[in-house]
This record gives sequence, C-alpha cells and structure tokens, in this order.
Amino acid sequence: MLLLAPMVFAKPLDRTLTLKKDEVFSGELRLGKIKKPLSLRWTLFKDHGLVVHLKLNHFPYQFILYQDFQRSTFRADIFKENSAAQESSGKYEHPYFLVTFKNFNDKEGVAALKVKASPNLVWVEP
Repeated sequence: MLLLAPMVFAKPLDRTLTLKKDEVFSGELRLGKIKKPLSLRWTLFKDHGLVVHLKLNHFPYQFILYQDFQRSTFRADIFKENSAAQESSGKYEHPYFLVTFKNFNDKEGVAALKVKASPNLVWVEP
C-alpha cells in the first residue's frame, strides 16, 4: 500500500500559487519511472522584479521575473537526456517546466506565481 500512496496525489501540474517570502513549493516531476525533484521560492521583490530560486533535479537556478509580457516567464526544458531518439523526427518538444510571475500584493507580502509542466509529465507532492 505504501508504494501506491504517492500515485494517489499524482496529477498534471498547472496551478497558481500564492507564496510568502522564502515559502517553498516543492514536489517531483516524473516522466515514466524517472523522477526529478523540484523546489521553488522567492526571496526579494524590488523595483517591480521578483527574485526567484528554483532547484530542479538538484541544479540551482536564480532569475528575476517582471510582470511585463516578455520578462514574466522562465522556462526550463527537462528530461532532455531521454528524448534524443524522438528529437530526430523534428516534431518533438522537450518536456518543460514554466513559472510565470502574475502579481505581487504589497499589503500581504505575497507573490502569485503560475506553475505549469508539460502535459506528459506527472506532478507528485511530498
């Protein structure tokens, strides 16, 4: 029964988060039997920019997102190592993870972020 419990919470990832400073959103993205841990948090909002820290498969990323259209989203292509054969067809798109800055509430000190993963990935929360 313990092996089936995580699958109960497995679902596609497409949601809007409201996070306070240094509040961590974490889980794991899966493609078949391969797992990649993910954690996301923000640390600073200054001059309309949100400093975001993402750790994906134990690799750290740090970037600044703004609310304007061209600088609001960060995309990470993942599971590239599994797609070499499919990529040769020319129509293959790598699985991805997106984080988009939607809003910042000064009064409450919270940021709204939309997180999304490609539909062929499964999201599992701890």
